[in-house]
Amino acid sequence: MPPILLSNLTKSYGRNKAVDNLSLTVNEGEIYGFIGPNGAGKSTTIRLLLNFLKADSGEISVLGFSPGKDEVKIKQLTGYVSSDTFMYSDMTPGDLFRFTQSYHQVKAPERIRRLVEILDIDTGKKFEQLSFGNRKKVSIACALLHSPKLIILDEPSNGLDPVIRSNLYELLKEEQRNGAAIFFSSHVLGEVQKFCTRIGLLKDGKLIKESSVENFTKVGYMQVRLETEDPIDFSALAGVAALERQGRNLRFIYSGTPDDLIRMLSGISISSVHIEEPELENVFMHYFE
Repeated sequence: MPPILLSNLTKSYGRNKAVDNLSLTVNEGEIYGFIGPNGAGKSTTIRLLLNFLKADSGEISVLGFSPGKDEVKIKQLTGYVSSDTFMYSDMTPGDLFRFTQSYHQVKAPERIRRLVEILDIDTGKKFEQLSFGNRKKVSIACALLHSPKLIILDEPSNGLDPVIRSNLYELLKEEQRNGAAIFFSSHVLGEVQKFCTRIGLLKDGKLIKESSVENFTKVGYMQVRLETEDPIDFSALAGVAALERQGRNLRFIYSGTPDDLIRMLSGISISSVHIEEPELENVFMHYFE
C-alpha cells in the first residue's frame, strides 16, 4: 500500500470546490512536489490527509489507514510541517521536544541534539521570543525527530535563510534514503525542481499535470539564450515568444523546429548560445497565463 493514495477526492466550501475529484499516489521513498497557485487546493488536500477537514466524497489512505478512523495512528507515524507556526507562547523548544517525544512514544535525545545543531535552534528561549523562521525550524525538528514513514510539508522553507534551507534539503534527502515518502507543497518552484522526484500541478482543485521532474518541463518548447551584437529579425521565424533583449544578451521561448532555428542563427555572429528545456517556473506560467 503506498503511503498516500487519494481516489476521486472532493471538498467544497459552499459552492466553491477547493478539491475537485482529485486522485493521486505517493510512493515509498518518493519526494512528491505538490504545486499550484494560491487557492488551488494544496493546503486543503493536506488538511484532508490529516483529518483536519472532512472530505465530501472520495477515498483517502495514509500509510494504509483511513484518516477518519485512524487519525491518531496516522499522526503518530507522520511528520507534518504546517505553513503556519502557532505555538504556546510560554513554552520553549525544549518543552515542545519533550511533548513531541511523548506523543510519538519515542525517546530520541541524540536525534534531537543533531537536529538542533543542523537547524541552529535556540532551545532555551520561549516561543514568544522567537521569529517566524526560528519557530519554523522547531516545527521541522518536531516533524523529523521520530523518523516518520511519511513527511508532509506545507511551505517548509518559508522564513529560513539559505544555509538552513540547504541543511533542510539534506535532512529530507537522508529521510528519503531511509525509505520515507515526502509530500512537499511549495511556492518556491526552483527548489521543487531540484529536490523532488515527481511533480503534480493543481489548478482549481484538479490535478492537471503529473510526471517525473525530468519529463515535467518537456512541454513542446525550448528556452534559448544567446549573446550577439548583430541585429536579428525574428519575423520570419515561427514559434518565437517572450523575447527579451538586454544589450548583447537575448532570451526567448521557441516552439518551432530546431533545424529552422539553427539555420537562422548560422547567418549571424554569436558569442555563445544555450538551448535547454524550460525551467519549472516557465512551465508553471505556461499553464496559468
